[in-house]
Amino acid sequence: MKIEKIINELQTQIAEKNVNFLIGSGASVPYFPSLGNIEKVLTERQYNPSVRQLIYLHYFTEIINKNFDLINETVKCEYYVTKNYRLFIKGLVNIMNYRNARISPKRANIFTTNYDMFFERATDHEQRSNSSLILNDGGSGYLLRTLSSENFHKTVSRNGVFDNYHKELPTINLIKCHGSVNWVNSFLENQQTIEIRNDLQLIKKIRNAANEIKLKEDDKKLIEDYLWVEEYDEQLDMKIHEIAEINFSSLDLFFQEYKSLMIINPEKNKFKNTVLDEYYYSMLRLLSYELEKDQTILIVFGFSFADEHIRNLVKRSFHNPQLRIYIFVYKNGMRKEIMQLLNCQYQSNVVIIEPTEEMPPIDLYHFSKLLFEGARE
Repeated sequence: MKIEKIINELQTQIAEKNVNFLIGSGASVPYFPSLGNIEKVLTERQYNPSVRQLIYLHYFTEIINKNFDLINETVKCEYYVTKNYRLFIKGLVNIMNYRNARISPKRANIFTTNYDMFFERATDHEQRSNSSLILNDGGSGYLLRTLSSENFHKTVSRNGVFDNYHKELPTINLIKCHGSVNWVNSFLENQQTIEIRNDLQLIKKIRNAANEIKLKEDDKKLIEDYLWVEEYDEQLDMKIHEIAEINFSSLDLFFQEYKSLMIINPEKNKFKNTVLDEYYYSMLRLLSYELEKDQTILIVFGFSFADEHIRNLVKRSFHNPQLRIYIFVYKNGMRKEIMQLLNCQYQSNVVIIEPTEEMPPIDLYHFSKLLFEGARE
């Protein structure tokens, strides 16, 4: 099927059906760069604790720490990524505004494995000119905001001054399956809960511990090289161990703070935190329930399906004849890889959208343009 025809079909479906997105790390590139084989390295190789902590130090410095700049209005750091997120949110809200709320709720679910703050930052900008936009991050409370999956089943409406009209507001449910940098493990009335704190003081605390470790530029380059090599390099491995050994005490202090983060780390053994595990599985259930509903679509962008739990859940949903799945791949030639991973060659309700050789790669900007403005004939 030609890409123009697929996009036309997809636009009709977004306007009418239960809409769900699955957004992965590709949406936040290039602000958050890829770190090569970090998950493979942390999963498949055996290390002493210091080497593992050294890799996490690199991960924190290159990825997680940069969120602190995202909440600072005076720092212009995010290149064009926030603009792309804003374009996506604005397009989605426009479509929901045209819906008849009696037939289809003005609500879309965004399931994301990203724990960065781009959706929050972009929505903050959009709400300055459109106060009717609601972003539901699952939190409730004022001075103390706590997270609960129950909060995703809310509808917000606006009444006229004289109660002469009642209008449902477009709502985006932001469901962070892999945790978030603004979550903090807290105790409330002797019960363990997840608190949402947008000041990111936890990141600041970890940053202070990380700053105590003084690595040379050559050492940082070695760690980066180590995460990109495909095959085991004994000489490189020895140098990494030497760097870790020299800094072992300060690395341990850093890692004690790092462990407080409420995120799913990039390694096979991802689940160690009871509260986060519970929330993670409740979010997977929520995704599963959505994909079992009638008249549902799932649109996938920037997600590689490397996460086995989510991949298997999506594969199980193939049997729902009322579901249609649209998967956008980044560049020409990637379609085959996704089809093999999902084993979906014979699934008529799975559509993979791959750019032609003449088209640019589909980043978040081009994804939003295609989705909300259409493909040119």
